[in-house]
Amino acid sequence: MHAVVTGGAGFIGSHLTEELMRRGRQVTVLDDLSNGNRSNLASVASKITIVERDISRPYAELFEDTKVDELYSLACYPRQISFQNPRRDCEVNLIGTINGLDLARKKGAKMVYASNTGIVSNPKTVPVDETFSPNPLTPYDTHKLASEYLLRVYSKVHNIRSIVLRFATVYGPRQRVNEKLGWRPVIPEFASKLLRGMSPTIDGDGAQTRDFIFVKDIVSGVISAMESNSDEGDFFILGTNSETSIMDLYRMISETLGVRIVPSHGPRKPEEIARMRYDYSKACNRFGWTPKTTLAEGLRQTIEDLKHDYQNMKLS
Repeated sequence: MHAVVTGGAGFIGSHLTEELMRRGRQVTVLDDLSNGNRSNLASVASKITIVERDISRPYAELFEDTKVDELYSLACYPRQISFQNPRRDCEVNLIGTINGLDLARKKGAKMVYASNTGIVSNPKTVPVDETFSPNPLTPYDTHKLASEYLLRVYSKVHNIRSIVLRFATVYGPRQRVNEKLGWRPVIPEFASKLLRGMSPTIDGDGAQTRDFIFVKDIVSGVISAMESNSDEGDFFILGTNSETSIMDLYRMISETLGVRIVPSHGPRKPEEIARMRYDYSKACNRFGWTPKTTLAEGLRQTIEDLKHDYQNMKLS
């Protein structure tokens, strides 16, 4: 089985690539390295093919003489910065989807598309499931939603096998702040500041909640979806059906690090979602997936990885 992973040098993609290799796939990674790093693939680099490629450019010709069985579409332009460059967001998150569909159509591959639970913003109740109406707040959400519709259209018109996964807030080892890109995931942002004795900034009062899901659980869900018989562009939520406030998260990270620093508070962002809690029962019922990792255990592993990075930085 030959799998293509876009964004495969990134945080989630590198974990997925490792697991696919462990399961015996031949893997080709496409990544422009804007938010990924070859070092993330150090353990499997000699056994895979890595192609530095911007997915907003057509890439089906790269596989003209190569069989492709599976396409994992993970590459994206981050939600957090999508208002800064909405055209670039469209190029990556929408045009990139069309390019992936072109490859899937030409090769008869099944495509798993990584979407976003933020498509349903500020719901009146939680948990959110797949019946909730979309209400995008950013270019990122909008282009992800349009991509979901594209997968269903291509499935009907071109018989492309595909499945859409809406991720909750993913965290874990290898997730890093990218200052150059302006991407600051909350857990590495808090932990890296605290390790340096700095006061992190919390947007608003910190009462907003997130459904944090560990990267290994996401990888398990992605592969389960690929191996399932769902192939007509249907969409599934991958979350934990639990919510944690940003203030509680901050306390957990501080306690794990053994650091006490009072955080700063900034203005709440207009695209901020007040509550995130996502029902994964559809994925559980359809392809037997459930998350396994508690937030406490996931944070322990994530912070150990960040501490290791910090120590190496101090020694260099």
